[in-house]
Amino acid sequence: MNLTLRELRVFRAVYELRSFSTASGAMHMTQSAVSKVCQEMEAKVGGVLFERSSRKMAPTSLADHLYGYACEILGTMDAAERSLRSLLDLDVGELRIAASPMMMHGLLTGPVRTFHGRHPGVRIGLHELSTDETVAHVISGQVDFGLASIRQPHPKLSIEPLYEERMQLVCAGDHVLASQAEVSWEQAAAHPHISLHRSFSVRSTVDGIHALKGLEVASVIEAGSVLSVLALVQAGLGVAVLPGYIEAFATDLGLACRALPAADCSHPIALIQRWNARPSMAADLMISLLKASLAGRRAALAAIDFINEPG
Repeated sequence: MNLTLRELRVFRAVYELRSFSTASGAMHMTQSAVSKVCQEMEAKVGGVLFERSSRKMAPTSLADHLYGYACEILGTMDAAERSLRSLLDLDVGELRIAASPMMMHGLLTGPVRTFHGRHPGVRIGLHELSTDETVAHVISGQVDFGLASIRQPHPKLSIEPLYEERMQLVCAGDHVLASQAEVSWEQAAAHPHISLHRSFSVRSTVDGIHALKGLEVASVIEAGSVLSVLALVQAGLGVAVLPGYIEAFATDLGLACRALPAADCSHPIALIQRWNARPSMAADLMISLLKASLAGRRAALAAIDFINEPG
């Protein structure tokens, strides 16, 4: 078909924005030029990509099929461009990272601060996303790497387990469990829970632990973000079980956090990259800083476990 990168970029903009006029603004082109590019693409592929009418524009099934390939090709080229720019030095360039909002807050703030202090000329883009969205952004090349709770292999990802995060019980400061130095899973299960929706990897981890321990837990409210869960816990509507990286944020809200027993009860944290990616210098440095930070966190958790061992 001999499609060009320029054509694929225009096609992606039109497909995502569902408008020739809006896409023309995003691509800094005239509307007629965008329309002409799409017509030339349709001639090359031998079919209609966009159904046009006076009221709306809609992509066809042919466009739906082409879109995935276009994103993968353009993602590879975008990643290559960022990598090549950063080969010269770390005075300029761009670095993009994807992770959940609370991972950003609890795990990436320190490494980002250190990196920015050393290389302020590198622009850092942080994409706060769900696990599925993080995976999609990594595969498409929209980010250099991501952090996610993922164990299963993926044909288009390189997955490097970093560590297992301890789970924490979070409750209001005046809750009966807040007065206890230690809380068991059984004690936590006796109270109403505020949970994330089942689409969240944290929810899968917590449900798996409860099933492993044979615990029946009442989820009185399901929320769509960790921030909402914490607000509902703060309002005294129940307790929550969340990864330990939320502790600092939860404590700032006046909530009490108690580490739950660790054996077989952790949340996996993994570094994910495109399977064929060559990280840029900026990405390599950030990954090194992240690993060093997590190594310190892992050592601190191991020390706590050692102190709490019986005898």
